[in-house]
Parts: sequence; C-alpha cells; structure tokens
Amino acid sequence: MDIKQELKSLYDNRLLENENNIQEFEESLAKVLDYGSVSVIPDLCLVFDDDTEQFEVMFGLVHGIERLYKNNTEEGLSYIAKAIPQILNQAAEWVEILHYRILNHPEVRLVYRNVLSKQDPFIVDNIKDLLIEIKNEDPDMFSKSVDEVINNI
Repeated sequence: MDIKQELKSLYDNRLLENENNIQEFEESLAKVLDYGSVSVIPDLCLVFDDDTEQFEVMFGLVHGIERLYKNNTEEGLSYIAKAIPQILNQAAEWVEILHYRILNHPEVRLVYRNVLSKQDPFIVDNIKDLLIEIKNEDPDMFSKSVDEVINNI
C-alpha cells in the first residue's frame, strides 16, 4: 500500500460532493487507519474542511484520528497541536470538534496540557485562543476542563 497515495486520495475527496468521492474517501481512510501509525495524523488533519458536503462521513476522520492516538496519546496529540495553525482557516469547525472531544476526556485533557507546554508559543497561542472561545461559548460545560488545559502553560 502506498500511504502517500491514500492520504492524497483523502485530501482530493475531502469535500465529499458525490457518491464516488464518499466511497474513495472511506476506502482510503480505512487503509490509512489500518496502517496504524500516529505519524499520519498531520496529513489527516489537513483533510478537514468546513465546506465538506457530508458531515457524518467526515466525522469518521475524527474517530480515526482518535483511534490512532489511543495507544500513543502524547505523540498523537502533539501532531494535532502542530497541525492546528495550518488548518484553522479551512477547518475551524473541525478543529473545535477535535478540541471538544479532547476536553471531554479527563485523561486525554491532562496529556494535552502536557503536550501544549512543550509546543512553540505560536501554536500554544492559537490553541489557547480557541480553547478560551470554547469556554466562553459554553462556560457551564467547558470552564473547568479548559482551565485544566490552559492553566500553567
């Protein structure tokens, strides 16, 4: 399997505008996930696009990324953090979704705090701004978890 070709197929079909795009996207995603390496997470993050036609299909990418970092959480979250500045303009909604899911898991949230403490300040500032926005949108749900992540980084 040519992993680069499968990642390119995911990217090329990311808008999911027709059945052929959906089928190719799902087949390529399955192959990339079977590859099983967290090293593909940055490329997977580039696939997110807020203009996708099929939200449910694209949500499979979220689950896939989570599956990849399940056994190597710190490295996987580090790859996500590093990708955020690159994808924020095209995929702000998906970036938020990734962060909602991180915030909703106490163990993952604490690892993320540790990961962010080691990142470039530019990356940290981008993510802090995003997390504060999430906190302000729904303080009852996210105040405590956002504070857990951003305090002391």
